[in-house]
Amino acid sequence: MVSNPQIYLDISIAGEKIGRIVCELFAEKAPTTVKNFRSLCLEDHCIEEDKVLTYRGNYFHRIIKNFVVQCGDIIHCSGEFVKSDDAGKGGCSIFATREEIHNGNNSELQCFGNFLDENLGDFNASFYLAMANMGTPDSNSSQFFITTAVSPHLNGKHSIFGRVTHGKSVVRSIEYSKVDSDGFPLECIKIDQCGDWDILKGLPLFNASNDSIGGDTYEEYPDDNEDLDSEDFSAAYEAANIIKESGTLLYKKKDYKNAYFKYNKSLRYVNEFIPDIEVDAENNRKFTHLKIKLYLNMSLVSLKMKRYDEAIKFSSFLLDMNEVPNIDQCKALYRRGEAFVAKKHYENALQDYKSCQEINPDDRAVMDKILSLEKTLEDKKEKTKRNIAKFFSSS
Repeated sequence: MVSNPQIYLDISIAGEKIGRIVCELFAEKAPTTVKNFRSLCLEDHCIEEDKVLTYRGNYFHRIIKNFVVQCGDIIHCSGEFVKSDDAGKGGCSIFATREEIHNGNNSELQCFGNFLDENLGDFNASFYLAMANMGTPDSNSSQFFITTAVSPHLNGKHSIFGRVTHGKSVVRSIEYSKVDSDGFPLECIKIDQCGDWDILKGLPLFNASNDSIGGDTYEEYPDDNEDLDSEDFSAAYEAANIIKESGTLLYKKKDYKNAYFKYNKSLRYVNEFIPDIEVDAENNRKFTHLKIKLYLNMSLVSLKMKRYDEAIKFSSFLLDMNEVPNIDQCKALYRRGEAFVAKKHYENALQDYKSCQEINPDDRAVMDKILSLEKTLEDKKEKTKRNIAKFFSSS
């Protein structure tokens, strides 16, 4: 039995690299479809002499949350990012004839090369790769979609020819992008590169961390784990805690960016799985305690990366929680004060340091911060007075 080929799609959003999607192609179940799709990824077929058919440079033109992300109109949605009336109405397969390419006397390139449906199966899971036909059977060319939820209403209507094996978080990044009322993205979501993939080519990811350090083998988004029962709160807590500890290991290596990604991922699991206190009081307490630690860690790593607004945000999230231990409140106040100082919001910083001192009056470091800031504010006040005096003094 021949192993299925694997291809990759490198994705950017608004010019910023996001990461790599890897798909396994069902060569035996959908041979014609796979041949066409792989050829468009490999750029090994030309029309009109030097006109190469390729997905490279093509942008997504239809995104519907909890349904699909759609791409592949290589006639109208490649090159300059623009929403036109024709977006999503075209395509071109490697099977197009010269007559189809020219489309009679039309001077603009038209190219379909429609081919037959294959493997019209059930869409009973997320992350299937399927052809988007032109609304009628056997009208496939180059448009394709990836499902982001179970979609039974598509059963028996579209050729399923692959599935996403890596980069599910990249698909989610596409899915959660802002769109207009027609589902057209507000920013360009583009295939930068594509081709055959093997493990040696790696799995670059730029808006999350796929480092398995500390045993984190969980998907970026909780729902995408096939083996994690959302009703098993103890297992969910263990997953969230493993992800958090993975971030801490990266933090100790001074890999602050990826530590931040891990903490944010863990927080996503906490928010998804934390049970109501009436349902499971013990796990509610454990999740809440973990959430406090995550807010503290995210404020700290944000300070390390000089992302001061983020540090203020996560410290404030913690301080808005109920029944936070005094020592954790003090840490949050201190870190928010540090961020305010970095932004030269000295009055806000002084208020936070003083609130911290009320909780822990014996902390000498906090006292030193207060004295230093009071002197800074006094010097600033004196400087302002001198400038005003100069302005009103006689020449």
